[in-house]
Amino acid sequence: MHSNKYSPYLPIYGNKVIGVRFGQLEMHGVPRSITWTRLAATADVNATSIELTDEVDWKVGERIVIPTTSYYNNQSETRIIETITDGKRITFK
Repeated sequence: MHSNKYSPYLPIYGNKVIGVRFGQLEMHGVPRSITWTRLAATADVNATSIELTDEVDWKVGERIVIPTTSYYNNQSETRIIETITDGKRITFK
C-alpha cells in the first residue's frame, strides 16, 4: 500500500490504486473515530510532544506521522507514542 508518483501507471486508474478484478478484498484493522486531527500549536522539528485540537483514541506504542507543511514530503516525521494525556497531549519516545 505504498506508492509514489513514479510508480507504474494503470490505464484509467492511475498509479495509486488498490484494485480487485473477479475477486474479493478484505482489509483488517482497528476502527478509529478520529484518524487525523490538527495540531493545537506549531510543532518544532524533532519536538518530543505535541498538543492536538481533538481528543483521539490512539494508543501508547502506535506510530503516527506528523506531515510537513512544505511541498517535500520527505520532511514529514514518524513518531512512536509514549504517553497520551487527556487524549490531546502526546509525548514521543
